[in-house]
Amino acid sequence: MNNIKLDFPILDKKIRDKAITYLDSAASTQKPKQVINSISEFLENSYENVHRGMNSLSIDATDLYEKSRDVAKNFINSSSTNEIIFTRGATDSINIIANSLAEHLKEGDKIVVTELEHHSNYLPWMNLCKKLGLELKIIPISKDGILSEDDIINNCDDSTKVLSLTHMSNVTGQILDIKKIKKSINKDTYVAVDGCQSIAHLKIDVKDLDCDFYSFSSHKLYGPSGIGIMYGKEDILNKLNPPTLGGGMINEVSSNDFSYAMLPNKFEPGTPSIEAAIGFKTAMEYLNNNNYQDYFLNEKKLRSTLIKALREFKDVDIYGSNEDGNATSIVSFNIKNQNFNDIATFLDQYGIMIRGGHHCCQPFMKKLGIPGSCRVSFGIYNDLNDIDHFIESLKKTLKLLQ
Repeated sequence: MNNIKLDFPILDKKIRDKAITYLDSAASTQKPKQVINSISEFLENSYENVHRGMNSLSIDATDLYEKSRDVAKNFINSSSTNEIIFTRGATDSINIIANSLAEHLKEGDKIVVTELEHHSNYLPWMNLCKKLGLELKIIPISKDGILSEDDIINNCDDSTKVLSLTHMSNVTGQILDIKKIKKSINKDTYVAVDGCQSIAHLKIDVKDLDCDFYSFSSHKLYGPSGIGIMYGKEDILNKLNPPTLGGGMINEVSSNDFSYAMLPNKFEPGTPSIEAAIGFKTAMEYLNNNNYQDYFLNEKKLRSTLIKALREFKDVDIYGSNEDGNATSIVSFNIKNQNFNDIATFLDQYGIMIRGGHHCCQPFMKKLGIPGSCRVSFGIYNDLNDIDHFIESLKKTLKLLQ
């Protein structure tokens, strides 16, 4: 048994007398007891609103909240806490980036995205292009669901003002070489990275990647939902105006004007999700204490083992499974004449949690001519026993569905 499972109380729960086999971490990760306890302890002993309060509880809460920012800075090797903006999650982060860049773009400029993108890293840019008369260039995947870095590079030219792309696909697990791409395109192109999937599997160094923005969510990182990070290079954030206004992000207000607060407050209007920030801090500390990046090779082994086992099934299609590519943690597949939602529903009878659907990647699905797929995804609590149980249960499921 993977001993780290003992840190996750929900994995002790049984459904229909079956132990949970959780294979849906790409959707959201489960939470270790350390994260759960840290939130409870904060709410019981230290809760107050943060910033500006002069009472002891507010001072303590503010200190804990800002420590969360410092932990996040170190987690991705940012240069400064001024570059760490707390948001409601990666979707919120990407929308903030797109809307903040709007006044720096003009008709005729080009924004480049890919067919690998989650809707959250596609719709904000499509909407921006429609409003401003910009060109939206979508880099296609291959017939096997693979994206070429060279295709991305070759489609970026002097008119490309923004390149926004996933670091790791939430459908196939493919990992893009952000550093190579950034080095190979016009230095004046803003590079925004959706790190929602990669952040839980790779050691992220934003200085080494040299991306301009990097967005990720706590709930994909064994932390609570409702909070995420928008990393941005400090010089760029200083030039941008935030799209949302309110308390906490201003320096001075008069009857007819106002001035912004300094970073990072400038991009954080309103009361934040304080307890979520505390849990987020604990999640990052937990991962560091467990050397989470060491699980990368284990997850690649789980992926290759699952792909090999699935290929033993009759009429199976596995998407983005080219072994020459760099990928981890996620396997998407379909079995001919079987509905992906039916498979996911029947597997639940055996305590197995997977995802069935289009995974918020409809352009990807339409390119492959499918409405959706089954998706298995791993976290640090998964091991080869989970693969064996999944395959055994899938065989039973297919017999029932005949």
